[in-house]
Amino acid sequence: MNDSLFSARLCREYPSRLAIVGNGDNCTYEDMHRGIRGLARKLTEMGVAKGSRVALWGYNSANWLIAFFAIVRAGGTAVLVNYSMSSGEAAGLLSMTGTEFLLCGDNGETKKNPDAMRSLASLASIPEERCLDIRSAADLRHLFPDAGELPDTRGESETEDTAFIIFTSGTTSMPKAVQVSQKALTFDADAFIENISGHAGRSICVAVPLFHILGLLMSYAYLCRGATVCLPANYKPDTLVREIDAYRVSDMAAVGAVYMALAEAEGFEESAVPNLHLCMIAGGMSTPVQMMRLELQYANATFINMYGQSEAAPLTMVRPSDLVEKRAQTVGRSIGGLDIRISDGKGGFLPCGEIGEVVARGANLMNGYDRLPREKQAIDDDGWLHTGDLGYFDEEGFLHLSGRIKDVIIRGGENISPSEIENALNRLDNIREAKVMGAPHPIYGESVEACVTLTDSGAAFDQEEMKNALRTLIARYKVPSHIFLYDSFPLNVNGKLDQRALRADMLNRLKRLAVDEELAGGVTVFDLVVRNSGYAIVPVTSLVSELASGTGFSRRRMMQIRLAVEEMLTERITDAYSAAGDIRVKITLMPEWLRVSFSDNGTEYFIDKRRDTSMSARIILKAVNDFHTDYPDGKPVYCMDFLYEKEFSIREFLLRSREKSES
Repeated sequence: MNDSLFSARLCREYPSRLAIVGNGDNCTYEDMHRGIRGLARKLTEMGVAKGSRVALWGYNSANWLIAFFAIVRAGGTAVLVNYSMSSGEAAGLLSMTGTEFLLCGDNGETKKNPDAMRSLASLASIPEERCLDIRSAADLRHLFPDAGELPDTRGESETEDTAFIIFTSGTTSMPKAVQVSQKALTFDADAFIENISGHAGRSICVAVPLFHILGLLMSYAYLCRGATVCLPANYKPDTLVREIDAYRVSDMAAVGAVYMALAEAEGFEESAVPNLHLCMIAGGMSTPVQMMRLELQYANATFINMYGQSEAAPLTMVRPSDLVEKRAQTVGRSIGGLDIRISDGKGGFLPCGEIGEVVARGANLMNGYDRLPREKQAIDDDGWLHTGDLGYFDEEGFLHLSGRIKDVIIRGGENISPSEIENALNRLDNIREAKVMGAPHPIYGESVEACVTLTDSGAAFDQEEMKNALRTLIARYKVPSHIFLYDSFPLNVNGKLDQRALRADMLNRLKRLAVDEELAGGVTVFDLVVRNSGYAIVPVTSLVSELASGTGFSRRRMMQIRLAVEEMLTERITDAYSAAGDIRVKITLMPEWLRVSFSDNGTEYFIDKRRDTSMSARIILKAVNDFHTDYPDGKPVYCMDFLYEKEFSIREFLLRSREKSES
């Protein structure tokens, strides 16, 4: 049997050895193989054939892995769905990929709605007879009769066909459906095992989702070695400490944020540090400072950086024997059998030390994005995968990443790399994490904005002091306009930075700053000239009523405001001073009140609490909290102030108004 077929790769030498553990469950290799055979036969009976697309929607578990291998063994293409997605979100992906079958395990939706499988099937137009419940209650190791060996439906020549579809994270754009073959994943597993040879232990804690390429690759590679894969119930630090201690886990795969959180957990030094010896880190490389910090905290462990994408993983990796400086500052050297270069963007390649786009060609590349046109594919006509990442090779062949092409900030015509500023921030005392992004700017095109978290959350945060420190490390024009402090950054379910969510929050904070600056002097929302005629009053009072309603005034209060404004206009135009001329009406939003101002070229006129000069005064004073006369440029301006209703935020009102206008 071809050694690239999944069924032939999973270790069969030790049937009683534990294959999968965690969350209170233990599964031996014999159990796993029995489950794969039985479920593959059941899927065939359900109608799964070569190329049938079968969704797999559930938390990490032994059942999930058994189902994955069974789908591929039956000839199907496993469509790996994020377990935190709602039925509506998942249905969109299944419809997009033409998925015909559904296997549903425990997931975020079934926690809230036990009937979530039927809901998803209905939304995705999948018949009920093509759905299978594989939740923990339905133990796949014994649910279906094992009628002996079932040959792989795929032939040896078909290992390059798509075996599974994995979706990109979608943190900065809509997810794409990445098609991966058995051959590609097997190549990745072989390359990984070869590069950690002599250093890997007999067990690994996979603290990333299995629908993520890192989680699936690590699980498959270690199962091929006959090792034990630990799948914790979640990635909370206390859970990880407990599982690592219980199973004496020697290796671990996670993203940087998970490792940093684990290092702060109670019992970390007693229960995790003595056990962990090899730690794989991917999914958004940690900074050199963070890597060095992790090496110190995980005293017995060696950290290995890997670099790749859902489209091809891994492309490069450091080896356990590499110097710590290389492991901390680079993502390693190319995987054997791959051709990785730095593109100049014009069809040529750059020499060592020059920054350009990382491109790759080789056996582990995806089969393309499902159902996307040629112009939206990442692999060009010459077979090069365009990663979208910027980087350069040093003279020893180690790859240094410099950021994403789309992340480059163009400020006043200058190209600025966010990663350079992030590295500078991470060199400062007490900085735990840093993310730098661009924001729209009316003069420079884009401004540089930074978001940070601190190692000591109780420490004082001085933005100006931090900027001054940065000026000694980077050019002044690269220093961020603002540095925003966060308790923690938003993460997606993979444990990676949710850049879309962070960017949205950062832009919202910038808007709040702009609103605060404007509110200091008031925000004018209405400014026009009213002709000296009675019919001109109605448009003004209507606009005032609409604004008063929108800013949270009650209906009764809104009518009072309208009446007060109407009386004032009537007094000025028709009653008191018919020769006063045109009147300018301005409405300004202040931090604590709404202000309506009038000015004209007539004789000074005013109303206050002590003295009335017109019959309208009593009406006006019932609604107005303050009536006063200002003298800008020596000319009188008459102002009425109306206090906002309780618990109303003028800041939030302005932000909502701007969001509506922008949309």
